[in-house]
Amino acid sequence: MQPSSPPQPSPVRRVVFFGDSRADWWLTPKLAGLRFVNAGVPGGSAAYLARHFTRMVEPLHPDVIVLQLGVNDLAGWSPGTATQDAVFTAIATVVTEARQLAAQVVLTTIFPLARGPWASSQVQAAILAVNARLPALVTDGVHLLDSAAVLCGPDGFVYSRYADDELHLSAAGYAMLNEALVRLIGG
Repeated sequence: MQPSSPPQPSPVRRVVFFGDSRADWWLTPKLAGLRFVNAGVPGGSAAYLARHFTRMVEPLHPDVIVLQLGVNDLAGWSPGTATQDAVFTAIATVVTEARQLAAQVVLTTIFPLARGPWASSQVQAAILAVNARLPALVTDGVHLLDSAAVLCGPDGFVYSRYADDELHLSAAGYAMLNEALVRLIGG
């Protein structure tokens, strides 16, 4: 009888969060077999992120890339506020480049705003308009995580318990997104 060999550890998959501050601040779950890396750029415009995606992400050797970008442009917080078409085009560029890295892609819809003094119905409408176009980017290896379905109430705004401010999520908000994310990527 031959001795049995010890079980081989399963490889660790690297999950990279890329985008603006919402990706940078993503509170990552602790899961065996997955290593999470935040590679967000607070204040980054969609065009800037699209231009620098490969240079910033390729060296991280991702197996999965989670994308969250576009709100800074739509809210006018990036220099040279971009149109909805420009934001969608930048997101599409990032998705295409992510697939060229042979990584699984989880494209999150742009998180809607939470209610507060700076929340704007015009910005909220722009977010919804871009989000309505994102399903067109879903292909083999690209999954869509609908953040509004996870985070928002019937009024379309992020529930206050999931919001840190009008723009950013609380730990509870990221925990809810992580539940949906883990279902998409396994873990």
